[in-house]
Amino acid sequence: MIWWLLIPFLIALFIGIPISFSLGIAVIIFIFVTGTLPFDVFAQTLYYPTESFPLMAIPFFILAGELMNRSGITDRLINFAKFFMGRVRGGLAQVTVVSGAGFAGLSGSAVAETAALGKTLGPAMEKQGYGKDFIAALIASVGVMAPVIPPSIIMILYGAQMNVSIGALFMAGIVPGLIIACLLMLVAYLMAIKNRYPTSSVPFSWKGLLDVTVAASLAFVMPIIIVLGIRGGVFTPTEGGAVAAAYAFLVGGLIYRSLTLNDIFESFVRSGITSAVILLVVAMSAPFGWVMTYFAIPQAVADALLGLTDNHVIILLLIIFILIFVGMFLEGAAIVMLLGPVLAPVAAEMGMDPVHFAIVMVVAIAIGMATPPVGVNLFVMVPIMGTTMEKASKAVLPFVLSLFIALLIIAFFPEIVLWLPQLFR
Repeated sequence: MIWWLLIPFLIALFIGIPISFSLGIAVIIFIFVTGTLPFDVFAQTLYYPTESFPLMAIPFFILAGELMNRSGITDRLINFAKFFMGRVRGGLAQVTVVSGAGFAGLSGSAVAETAALGKTLGPAMEKQGYGKDFIAALIASVGVMAPVIPPSIIMILYGAQMNVSIGALFMAGIVPGLIIACLLMLVAYLMAIKNRYPTSSVPFSWKGLLDVTVAASLAFVMPIIIVLGIRGGVFTPTEGGAVAAAYAFLVGGLIYRSLTLNDIFESFVRSGITSAVILLVVAMSAPFGWVMTYFAIPQAVADALLGLTDNHVIILLLIIFILIFVGMFLEGAAIVMLLGPVLAPVAAEMGMDPVHFAIVMVVAIAIGMATPPVGVNLFVMVPIMGTTMEKASKAVLPFVLSLFIALLIIAFFPEIVLWLPQLFR
């Protein structure tokens, strides 16, 4: 009977229906065709997840990212990165990675970060002689850091869904995010040498160092306050989101004085739309997941995976490939809501720490967004840079390889992920 759930869902996705409605359509068809469940189940389970207090953090963090971006924080982060990395071979490519790591702590969304960096740094890199396909590949890969470096929307969803500490997830994402950034910088440097990309001629001065550091300091303070505040028990994740939004408004409106009334209004509108899209996926995923749980599908999948082999390494690699593959097609929020309850029991059977597995899952999903041929980040960058999907897909392969190596390090060396959360326990 479960095929009456899965097949309508896949057909709806294939013909272009948004994923939230595809989930709802599949559940409705399943209920009417099989007659095994009352329709009340759909309405009741649809409403239940929207009552989750931690999920209220999502619109706050999205609003904070919108306000910080419109206040000119992105430009200050870029100038900071240029000053330190511009003199390296392919300096502007290094600037893109460093700026992406900084912006990841503000946006929490891979697509938002990719689009923002593409529109700001893409044209500048092209003027300096970087290839369009290289730029598209680099920025699409840099966007992977947004769901990993806190605050992360996907981590909030996972923590609320699987009852895992969101503060611990935020702390656990910092080191993996830095590992990803370092490997991306290494690949960008090697490719810059190969293609003879230019370096910056900006001279060093202590005054320049002081200026860019002061200008960007307020941007770096926000994620530190939020992560330490949540982990330290000063406020909940939802309250942390509200603090982040208030901080963004304070910095942009009162300190930098760069936020206009129109900027504030548009930030609220865009935040509302983005939050509605995400929470609609969350709501529609609940009936879908409830039906799967009712028919013991998660346990069946867990038993099937564990029955394939006794080798936990092979099972974990299989899970990683599944997540990367699915991440190429579906939104991160939907994957977390659908596959989190399915795969978490498998990880638990293998003895994986819940926080460690959550980070592995988040990173794998994020990598899928930059993986050809249908990575979402690539689709964002191709029209921005005016290149083709074929050329961008070819150029992104070295970066995807580095991302996969980072994921293997994160997956098979749990101490790297867990030492920071344990340090601030």
